[in-house]
Amino acid sequence: MKTKYINKLLIGLCLFLFSSCKKESANIFNMFEDVTVTFNNSDPRCVTDYKVINDKEEVWIDFTINSAKEDMYSYVFEVSAGTQQSTRYTIAITDPAKRRSFSTIIKLPNSAFPAAALRDGKQSYRICALNEKGVYIGDGYKKVTVDVNPSFMIYANRDIYLPDTVAKSLPSFLSLTDATGFSYTTASANAAKIDFGIYRKPGSNSTVQTPTWVVNLYSLSVTTNPLTVYDISGFSPKRATKFSQPVTGQATAFLTTAISGSSIETLAKARAITFNETTQTVPANGLAPGNAIFFLTPEGKYGMLYINAVTSDLQKRPYINVSIKVQR
Repeated sequence: MKTKYINKLLIGLCLFLFSSCKKESANIFNMFEDVTVTFNNSDPRCVTDYKVINDKEEVWIDFTINSAKEDMYSYVFEVSAGTQQSTRYTIAITDPAKRRSFSTIIKLPNSAFPAAALRDGKQSYRICALNEKGVYIGDGYKKVTVDVNPSFMIYANRDIYLPDTVAKSLPSFLSLTDATGFSYTTASANAAKIDFGIYRKPGSNSTVQTPTWVVNLYSLSVTTNPLTVYDISGFSPKRATKFSQPVTGQATAFLTTAISGSSIETLAKARAITFNETTQTVPANGLAPGNAIFFLTPEGKYGMLYINAVTSDLQKRPYINVSIKVQR
């Protein structure tokens, strides 16, 4: 009995000491309540919570940020899209009279904030305040979201085979409208859908000891057929799609810049899209990994053809793997 009584006393003492030493930790949900953010509706272009728009429309973020107890020396404009890491821009508040209440309008698109470029799908924006030491002091627990309706199509990892001159059954022609491939045996019946075919020839640096190949594309409307083993003279109608010459080093542009129909158009218009075939002689400048072709379809749609790889399948049949972005 005595032992049980002593055990109870020890347990009680431990509980008392634990409770007396317990401290209340900061609550992340209320520790920054001194800062408030209001998204104003000063114009029909403003987003105050969630807004659905079409490509090429302008969006305004009209906001007022207030700090009740501490001066604000700068604010952060944060941009988030999908699973990508957020991008933050820090802007100084230079007027001492506005360090407790600051207002401005950010108009998108805006070249000062490239990561905030309007893209297909949802993108969120947040305003945060920083004090004199650059320490975060609050964001009002608010953000706004812009949802851009789909403005382009993307077709990833399409294989286009180099021409097989015997069976002529491999898909060496492609439609840029829906990324469907056609072999020579099916091309004639589908000529109205075909934008280009591919072929290869020895590169300018090719030798007997070290052969190299350059891959080019050609439209069915080309003046002189570069691949005479495929007779396309009777194909009709022939799509008059126009192409740029290959542009090297386009991985970043394809992945992070071509994010809407309008951005694809801007990229394309920066190139001379006047060719119905590519005419490169150096393998690295042709349809090579990392390069891209910009194009304009007869329907007036701009697009970007990116070369992922030049390789061969298990039967050692050479092909190129491409991804396509084209305006809707």
